[in-house]
Amino acid sequence: MATFSVDQVDVFGKGVLQAEGVVVDKEGNVFGGGRNGIMYKVTPDGTVSEIVTLPEGSIPNGVTMDRNGDLVYCDLGKQAMMRVTQGGEVSLIADQVGALKLTLPNFASYDAEGNLYVSNSSTSSIENVLAELATPSPKGALVVIRPNGKSEIVAEGIYLANGTAIDPKEDAVYVLESTRNDCLRIQIKKDGTFGKPEIYSKDFPALPDGMAFDVDGNMYVTLPAVVTGGEMVPAHQVIAVDTNGNWSMLIDDSAEGKKLNFPTNCAFGGSDLQTLYIANLEGDHFSCVKTPYTGHPLYHQRS
Repeated sequence: MATFSVDQVDVFGKGVLQAEGVVVDKEGNVFGGGRNGIMYKVTPDGTVSEIVTLPEGSIPNGVTMDRNGDLVYCDLGKQAMMRVTQGGEVSLIADQVGALKLTLPNFASYDAEGNLYVSNSSTSSIENVLAELATPSPKGALVVIRPNGKSEIVAEGIYLANGTAIDPKEDAVYVLESTRNDCLRIQIKKDGTFGKPEIYSKDFPALPDGMAFDVDGNMYVTLPAVVTGGEMVPAHQVIAVDTNGNWSMLIDDSAEGKKLNFPTNCAFGGSDLQTLYIANLEGDHFSCVKTPYTGHPLYHQRS
C-alpha cells in the first residue's frame, strides 16, 4: 500500500482544540469534541464553528453519528454514552450495561442494523488508568447497545480496550488493545451471538488508538504514542493493515509532529470517501490526506 509523506498531509479546521474523536457526515462536514468540552463542526471549506459547550464535567472522547445526524459520543467525565443534536441538546444514552459501569467509555461504532458497539477501556478510574500503561491489565470490555434499548456485554478481559470498527462484511467487530499494541477480531454470528476475541493483527510499532476500514477490508490505525517505562512518548503515526493482518507504515510524522500531533482517531469522508481525516489530541486542528482508497461508509453515511 502507498506511503504518504508528511507534505501530503493537510492541516484542516485550524482552531479545533484537542479533539480525540472525528466523524464525517454525508455532506463532508467534520465533527469532534475537544478536551475543553466544546463540540466542533468544520465545513468542507475548513470553517470552524462550535455546536455546543457540553455540560460541566464532560470530557468527550470517541464520536460517531446516528441516522438523524446526532453526534453520539463517549464521555469520560460523565462515564456514559451521550448524544448531542445539531441544535446542541445533550442527553444520556447509557451509563451501564448489565453489571458493567461504563467507567471509561472510549469509542463507539454502529453496525448496519443500528447496534452501537462501545469499548470500555478499563474498570479503573480515569485517574488510575495510566498505571495500566506500565502494568497492562485485562480490565477492558466491549458492549453493545441495541436500537430497542437492550444492551449486553460482548467481551471482557480486553487490555485497555480502545478504538472499535465494524468490517465491510459486517461479520465482525474489531477492538484495539492499546497496552498490547494489537487488534482483536470478534465474530458477529448470524444468530446475534458473538465469537471469542482473537488477535487479528499485532506487534504494532506504537500504541494503537483509533481505526477505520476501506471498502476492500484494509484497516487504517492511528498510533499516537510509544509506551516506555510506563510513560507515553509521542509517535505521530498512522499504519495500514491489510486483510491478512499485516501492517505497514502509512504516515510517519514522528520527527516533528506538526501535521499529526498525537493522532487518536480517523475517519473517511469527502464526496468520494477517499479523504482520511485524523483527530489530533495534542493539536489545534484535524489533519486530512487524499488517498486512492475508498472508505467503508459508516452507518450514517449510507443512503
